Amino acid sequence: MLTPQPPDSLSSEPAPEGAATPVVPVEEESFARYLARRLVAEQGFQEGPLPEAQELAAASDVVLTYSDGLSAAMVCIVDREREPSRRFGLDVAALERIGKECLKYTGTVSGSKLPVGLQVIEVGGGPLTDEDRQRLEQYRLGLFHKVHLHATHVDTTAPGTVWTSTWRRAKVSARYLRRVLSEPRQVVVEEALAEPPERTSVLTPALLAVLVLGFAAEQLFGVGEKGDGLLAPGVRTLVAMGGVNSGLVEAGQWWRLLMAPLLHGDIFHLALNGFCLWFVTATVEGLVGRAWTGLLLLAGALGGGALSMVINADTVVSVGASGVLMGLLAALLALSRRIPAGAERAQMQVLSLQLLVPSLIPLGMSRTGGEVDFAAHVGGALAGGAVGMVLARVWSRKEPVPPATLPVGAVGILAAVALVVSVGFAFQYWKDSVLELELIPEESLPKTNGQGMAQAKELLERYPRDPRSHLFQAMVLMDANDLPGAERELRTALSEEHILEHFFTGTGLPRMLHEELGHVLVEQGRKDEARQLVKPFCVPGKDGQLPATLVELELCAAAP
Repeated sequence: MLTPQPPDSLSSEPAPEGAATPVVPVEEESFARYLARRLVAEQGFQEGPLPEAQELAAASDVVLTYSDGLSAAMVCIVDREREPSRRFGLDVAALERIGKECLKYTGTVSGSKLPVGLQVIEVGGGPLTDEDRQRLEQYRLGLFHKVHLHATHVDTTAPGTVWTSTWRRAKVSARYLRRVLSEPRQVVVEEALAEPPERTSVLTPALLAVLVLGFAAEQLFGVGEKGDGLLAPGVRTLVAMGGVNSGLVEAGQWWRLLMAPLLHGDIFHLALNGFCLWFVTATVEGLVGRAWTGLLLLAGALGGGALSMVINADTVVSVGASGVLMGLLAALLALSRRIPAGAERAQMQVLSLQLLVPSLIPLGMSRTGGEVDFAAHVGGALAGGAVGMVLARVWSRKEPVPPATLPVGAVGILAAVALVVSVGFAFQYWKDSVLELELIPEESLPKTNGQGMAQAKELLERYPRDPRSHLFQAMVLMDANDLPGAERELRTALSEEHILEHFFTGTGLPRMLHEELGHVLVEQGRKDEARQLVKPFCVPGKDGQLPATLVELELCAAAP
């Protein structure tokens, strides 16, 4: 924490308890020394160089080192306010050699060694001269060099004037230097971080249990043929149970956005997602609590599903909790800034980056074809990262519990209710998908009534619930003048009301069944009963005419 220092304060009393450094009369302190103290207090630097870089101490007034096991950087500060003729004393070759020797202090991400940073900051000495510019411009190396060199000149006579030798962002950025220059001098005091409360992980085991139950349901209640992988459900099963498909979601089946993360393409897909979610969800839940973790789970699911719909073709069916995982990882990366600089923060960032980076490389666009839905990964990461950044910004380091826990928890409860409702929708869709298997496939459907009558017996045996099987059989019986038998078949077909409404609305089949049954009733001398049966269909069509067949049978009054 930084507290304003009164301009006339020249106190030499001992530092208050908890202070990072003694209270120094700031009006007597050079900006270079003040900057060094600020960097130690705010950016996690420590005074002194790494063991392999002792030469930097002789070439600078202050050397600061940052190392967390993942990244490493050293900042050499030259105080030209106190000694205007002072210059940094090493050349580029020496810095390159020192940097290479210090690469062992950086970590690796996805097999790639991270660079080490070396920054020279010359403070004071008036405006930047052409001679100083030419000298400092030499402190830079190639774009892909493992040693990142930066040179910075700070003109304290004109606050806000900061020059850098390269566009690449340094560990101590020009923006940070301008801010420190422009604001009133502060006294550096340690800020105690609030200790987070002990939390029992609830969402983590619950999430894993739901994923396992979802996969078990795929195995026990699969629809149609299996997939190619180990314990892989077929595409029909994934669609039936809630896989995301742009056409179906746009048609109003919003519940798929909540159901798809609970389904997986095979046992390896489940095992990989489950293993990663076990650790990541537990880490996030321990850091931010159940309410915000629930919101992050929802954001990852919706963000992944939404971008999958936008980018993928309408033939793609996407399932899996990968979007949720990417959202948690992106949020964890954003929230790592709350952790003090050091090994704990580095471990959190390494965990996030090592899983995020390879997962955001496009490898394919479909989960059902054994590929990775890159769009869902990116969408989940963007949504979860956005929520994580908002939380990191509004959550004070002094507060042990994130803000707005109650309203965020209320959103989580609504999401849980929506998930239960989604399970209900998915169950009904699954039942209809199972029922669809009892209907004549399009490729097996007779092209003419004659072909249907010839195959009527076989179709009735294989597809007894398909109204069309009974229609073809009724035609056979009508030809044989078995009117009671034809009536029985037609009434059996009409009894399948759900099938007719769900699969044959707009096809004309319901009207055809009523017309044929009306004809049979007329032939049996039951014209009044036939009129009552077909009455709902005695309405003019688009051409303004009543159905010709019903008019011919005198079951509908002809239009005047």
